[in-house]
Amino acid sequence: MNNKWLTFSSSLSARQQALRVKVGRRLATIGAVSLKNSLHLLPERESCREQLFWLAQEVEAEGGEAVVLECSGLGNVSESEACNLFRRARDLDYADLEQDASEASARFSVSPEDDGTRREVRAFLRKAERRLSTLRDIDFFPSGRGDSLRVALDDLVRRVEDRDQTATQPPCRLEDYAGRTWVAREHPYIDRLSSFWLVRRRVDASAAIRFLAADEPVPQGPEFISFDMPGADFTHRGGLVTFEVLAQDFGIQDVAVRRLMGIVKAIDLADDSGEEGGLPAEARAVKDILDGLVKISTTDAELLERAMLLFDALAASYTPNTGAES
Repeated sequence: MNNKWLTFSSSLSARQQALRVKVGRRLATIGAVSLKNSLHLLPERESCREQLFWLAQEVEAEGGEAVVLECSGLGNVSESEACNLFRRARDLDYADLEQDASEASARFSVSPEDDGTRREVRAFLRKAERRLSTLRDIDFFPSGRGDSLRVALDDLVRRVEDRDQTATQPPCRLEDYAGRTWVAREHPYIDRLSSFWLVRRRVDASAAIRFLAADEPVPQGPEFISFDMPGADFTHRGGLVTFEVLAQDFGIQDVAVRRLMGIVKAIDLADDSGEEGGLPAEARAVKDILDGLVKISTTDAELLERAMLLFDALAASYTPNTGAES
């Protein structure tokens, strides 16, 4: 990477404790990390340089001493070690916001119809947006955790915004879809696999599936439900992928499903466009695992069985722990 660095050091007397606290807070605000004692580090960027020079001037104006130096190496601290210092610091900041977001999501899931809860969640989201924006401004060497948090906050925003709309739309009745065979084209990938997972786990635990060859006609009759193909009973609608359409039409709004929506959509649209570089880190990881499952599976049925375990595991990890005894 061959980064250049800025180092900041200040010398303050014991009587300047208030200034010492002020300097520490300012350094944290601009994203600096501590190397040793009073030596702090930032990447060499114009905005960072400006902030450090302003801080040095303030320190000297109040009777202290401060120095800002530019360097291309950090002695016995390697470049990767220095970058990891920044990643760890930001990941701790993101973790705090992730915890708050998880708690807000859990409150909303318990009582989405409660006006007071929705007001609280909206207020949290406004603050969270500002906090996330501030953190990303100083996330100089991103680990991907900020992208995952962005997905989670977007999901919560969508859930709050969609509440009124989904409440007024009569969902499909589960009993009308019991005992059916769900039909899709062969060689399933993220949207098709996750959609059938949703059917099995939230609509009909005994649902059967049939994969059709490319030239095989779609079977007709009340016992068949087609999905994720042109003209199907459940398929892409507007900007929604099939997974989202099923969740909307059946009124499925739990935390795990809402969290999966963003991942499924990101991978499905990236797969369609061939543009994978912009995938959030979490979606990238899920796609890598799914690609591996595709390679080691010899049949569509085998792939589906393995994918069901993948989505089960993801759903379990996304379900908030409410503290109830199991």
